[in-house]
Parts: sequence; structure tokens; C-alpha cells
Amino acid sequence: MYNQQRINEILEWFSNWAMPWTYILETFAQAGLTVQETAVIESIWEEVNAPAHWVEPSFQSNEHLMTTALKEKYSWLSERAIRNLYNGASYMWK
Repeated sequence: MYNQQRINEILEWFSNWAMPWTYILETFAQAGLTVQETAVIESIWEEVNAPAHWVEPSFQSNEHLMTTALKEKYSWLSERAIRNLYNGASYMWK
């Protein structure tokens, strides 16, 4: 089992937004990540980067689509974790 609070802390800690391309790499480089935590973060990152949130034409923003999907699937994610995930992914989709 994984600790949801720890996952939030791991996703929240990043602050080097001058280099957003390093977000996910540095997130996975966190010391002490368990196999379960890594798997959950990988699953969340896959959801964040789902093409439907980024390339489908919609009246809704990419951020709204991604945030809504995350809140439905991972209701325990904090707002800051979601914001960081969006910031990291949006750089990847530019």
C-alpha cells in the first residue's frame, strides 16, 4: 500500500520552475521512493499527459480537462500537487 500524503508531498516539493522540463525527472529521483509510490506517480503522470487533455479540440482549457480527470481518478491529490503536475506536463506539450 502507498501513503497518499507522501505522494502529495513528493509531487508538491518541486519549485525550480525556471527549468520545468526537470519536474518529473527530479520527482522520480526523490530519495526513498518505494516501488508502490513510483507506480502510482507513473500512473498519475500518464493520466496528466493523456492526449485527450492536450490535443482534443474543446471549449474547455487543457488545465480544466486535466484537473477534472485527476480529481475524478485521484480525489486525494492536493491542489498544489495538481498545479505542479499541470506545470510540468504543459511544458512537455508545448
